[in-house]
Amino acid sequence: MKINMISKKERRSYPRLPVYHLAKYKLISQPKEEPPVTTSIKDVSGGGICLRLDEHLPVSAVIQLYINFPRIPQTITALAKVVWIKQIGKSKRYEAGVQFLEIDDAFRQEIVKRVESVRKITNGEV
Repeated sequence: MKINMISKKERRSYPRLPVYHLAKYKLISQPKEEPPVTTSIKDVSGGGICLRLDEHLPVSAVIQLYINFPRIPQTITALAKVVWIKQIGKSKRYEAGVQFLEIDDAFRQEIVKRVESVRKITNGEV
């Protein structure tokens, strides 16, 4: 029995793809000279990403994201809002769901295209 990485019953506007990529983020409320924090991405979709964090961010916090995906030569920048956050077990780490507020349409379409491509391969549709 083959287990699909992406559920066919996904109720989101965009299906998610489990990934591991590094990203950087910075709270919009931080001073400009404050450097971005490096983190990792757990999953991605055209609507947002799930981040793994070493700090708790408040729900509704707005962050500037800097994402480097393989085979995309430039850094994707996006403005995003924290929509949920949860502690990972008893650790001092967190997972946060962030929704893109502003992202270049070409980058969003590239993300959607890549997620769909992997979904088709995973489901044996190619």
